[in-house]
Amino acid sequence: MKKIFVLISLISVLIFISCSSDPVGSDNPKESGKILLKVDKENAPESVVFVKAYLTRENHEPITGTLNLQSDSTADILLDNIDAGEWHLKVDAEDDSGLVLYTGETEVQIFAGFTSQVYLTLNPTGSGTGSIYISVTWGVPGNYNWTDFIGNPVLTKLNNFYDQNGISHPVILYDSGVYKMWFNTMAADGRSYTFYATSPDGKVWTRYNNNPVLQPGSSNAWDNGGTTASSVVKVDNIYKLYYTGYSTYTNRYNIGLATSTDGINWIKNVNPVLTGNSNGWDYQISSGDVVLVQNVYYLYYHASSYGSNEYKICVATSNDGVNFTKYIDNPVLVKTQPWEENGIARPTVIYDESQFKMVYMNTSGSDMSLGMATSIDGKTWTKLAANPIFGCPMTSNGWASAYVAYPCLREIGNEYRIYYSGSNIFNQQYGKIGFVSKIQ
Repeated sequence: MKKIFVLISLISVLIFISCSSDPVGSDNPKESGKILLKVDKENAPESVVFVKAYLTRENHEPITGTLNLQSDSTADILLDNIDAGEWHLKVDAEDDSGLVLYTGETEVQIFAGFTSQVYLTLNPTGSGTGSIYISVTWGVPGNYNWTDFIGNPVLTKLNNFYDQNGISHPVILYDSGVYKMWFNTMAADGRSYTFYATSPDGKVWTRYNNNPVLQPGSSNAWDNGGTTASSVVKVDNIYKLYYTGYSTYTNRYNIGLATSTDGINWIKNVNPVLTGNSNGWDYQISSGDVVLVQNVYYLYYHASSYGSNEYKICVATSNDGVNFTKYIDNPVLVKTQPWEENGIARPTVIYDESQFKMVYMNTSGSDMSLGMATSIDGKTWTKLAANPIFGCPMTSNGWASAYVAYPCLREIGNEYRIYYSGSNIFNQQYGKIGFVSKIQ
């Protein structure tokens, strides 16, 4: 068994295919894109000498590229000037005699003016020495090949007073065989409200009534400017909804809690359960997800200083879901990767296979994308090297080609789903709601 695990760790980082939204240097960037494969030569299995990539498409000439790991000065394969549309990608890893040792195939979507990102699983062929068949992913820990639902968006605005400016911030709970969603609207009065919908499959949704289930507080309340749901957990048949509340008096965002027996009729706690500091980098705080692990509530949120848009991700813990203590070493995640630009926000977290898994968004207005990180203790996080895992160019039929944000990650059966807000109109943050999924 030890040799098998060593083999996996060696070959699992050999290849990844990266993504950028920068225009490619083709002759006609409006009609073509490119794919870039980067090879980690130092960790490549000794038996692999050649890496070959093949792109094929009906009525098109094949596009190929080859890398010699022993003699080439670079470790890249660039397939350039590819007509926009769907192509079939095949990657082979060969020994010095041309024997294919590992191979993988997938369909890829090429977008004009972009470098496309694909996560490809390569399987040993059984050729050469040994015949152990194991499925491995080169470049990322696990298969993070997300597929946007072809029927997106699954929920749109009604163009009434409450959602005149769109809907966003989906919060999902799979409860007793029913998908339940709490989502945010931006009303004509400039305030945010929370609505509720249900679905048997997470694809076709039915709104509950046409009135909000959670709304801003009275004129002198700390949340009089708006309420935005961020997470719902169910404990002992009681629903606990955590939300971001805004005050028109202080221009501050803080985090509140409401409870319910049916998920519809909510009773708010009078005071916030978590507030920002009056000075410092966490002046403004906005709620992300709440996950209950071994009787401890982990409340994830993003924070920024006064007047800043450089957001950072933090965590607070509680034994009762009401009295929270901020982690002393906050923030737990900050911007470090180029795609994250101004900062990272809206953390959504699940606990799966003894591991915390987080999806978060960047805060750039020109290249909105989602990234992923993992943690053993919920406090020390490791980002995927292949981030971002999803972005505007990957949305089905371009329905959210201008805006992807406010993710909600959930594990349901053998499937991961990320519900998110999207728009095809630049700078329209409040648009529609869709989801992207991956089979485990």
